[in-house]
Amino acid sequence: MSGLQAYTCTPRQIRRFIIRCMRARRVPFIKSSPAMGKSAIVASVADEYGLFLIDHRLSTSAPEDLSGLPHFENGIAKFAPFDTFPTEDTPLPEGKQGWLLFLDEFNSASKAVQAAAYKLVLDRMVGLKKLHPRVVIVCAGNLASDRAIVNPIGTAMQSRLVHLKMVLSHDEFMEDVAFAKGWDNRIIAFLNFNKGALHDFRPDHNDETFCSPRTWEFMNDLIQGEEVREEDAALYAGTITSGTAVEFITFTKVFNELPKIQNIVKDPLGTDLPKDSSTKWAVITHLADQANDDNFGAITEYVARLGGDYRILFFRGLRIRKPELQKHPAFRKALVELSRYFHDDVPVAA
Repeated sequence: MSGLQAYTCTPRQIRRFIIRCMRARRVPFIKSSPAMGKSAIVASVADEYGLFLIDHRLSTSAPEDLSGLPHFENGIAKFAPFDTFPTEDTPLPEGKQGWLLFLDEFNSASKAVQAAAYKLVLDRMVGLKKLHPRVVIVCAGNLASDRAIVNPIGTAMQSRLVHLKMVLSHDEFMEDVAFAKGWDNRIIAFLNFNKGALHDFRPDHNDETFCSPRTWEFMNDLIQGEEVREEDAALYAGTITSGTAVEFITFTKVFNELPKIQNIVKDPLGTDLPKDSSTKWAVITHLADQANDDNFGAITEYVARLGGDYRILFFRGLRIRKPELQKHPAFRKALVELSRYFHDDVPVAA
C-alpha cells in the first residue's frame, strides 16, 4: 500500500481502529465527507462493548459545557461539571460496562470550545473532577476540503489524537448495511447497477441534498412495502436528488419484466437471460430473496450463466441474508470457485 491509500480507512478498518484505540486508552479522531456513517460505526462499537453512548456535539457547545459552571463553596469559587460527563463518583449505568463519550463535529467547534476540550481530551478532566476511568472518548468531524464549517485544531491537540480519514467501500456497505439490514431489493439492485450513486457528495453541488448512505437509508424507509411510482418523484428527489430519483424510477420498472422463478427452477439452463445490465442486477437481487434449500441448486445454475460480478454479488448477499444456505453443496462449490472475491471477515457457516 502506498500514497494516499496508506492514509485512508474503510468503515470496517475505522471500526477496528476505534477498538484498538479504546484498548490503548488513546483518542481517535475520525474525519470523512458528510453522511458516510461515522456516528453509526461509533454507536455499534458502544453497543458491542456494553458502553452507554454519550453523543455530544461540540459545534453547539459553549466552553462552560466542558469546563463547568463556577459556584461558591465555603467561600471558594469552584467549577461544577455538568452531569453530561461521568466523573469518578458517577455510578455505572445499569447493565453497562462504562461510557463511550462521542465528541462529534469536533473540528467545527469554536476556538474557545476547542481550548476547553483540551482538558477533557488530554487530562480526562471536566471542571475540577476527573472523568470516570471507564469512559472512552472518540472524536469525529468533517473534512475541510468539503467546504464544511471546520476550524483548525491547535498543535497541542493535534499530537494527542489518532487521526483517521474514512472513505466508503461499496462492497463493505453492501455486506454490512444493505444486506445485513435487509434493505429493499430495488435499492440493492440499483446501487450495484450504479455504484457511484451510493455517495455523490461534491462540495460545490447545487442540489438541496446529495446521495449518501444516510439518504439511501431514508429512501429505503420510504419505499419499503410501497410501489415506486412516478407521481412520487418529488418525494424521491427530495431524498436522493432529482437526477438520481429519475434514474431510480426508470430502473425499478425492470422488476416487472423479470423471469418467473418457477420457470428458472423448472429449466435453469434454458430460461432466457436478461440482455441489459439493469435487468441482470434486478434478477440477481430477486433470486437471492427467493432462494431456499429446495430451489437453490437450480437457481445457482441459472446465476452461473450470468457470470462475473452478477454471480459474485449473488453469493456475497446470500452469505449475509441467508447464511443457512452456505451448507448447501451448490454454495460450497461456488465458494471454492469465488473465494478470492469474498471478504475474510464475513463469517462462513460450518
